[in-house]
Amino acid sequence: MNLLNYNNKKIVLNTKSGNTYEGMAYYCNADEYETEEDELTIKNKTDGKYYGFAESEIKSIEII
Repeated sequence: MNLLNYNNKKIVLNTKSGNTYEGMAYYCNADEYETEEDELTIKNKTDGKYYGFAESEIKSIEII
């Protein structure tokens, strides 16, 4: 999954643990942020909070 394709896009993200988030997505490169995997941060429409997800935690993403 190429998370960069979802940067600055409005998405619905489903996690492998069964949670769903909707909002604006921001790409975080593993090298720049010193993490093991690339990540997406999403500003959740429901509560206005930011959540970060590693690629391995993501089940599916849909651009809306």
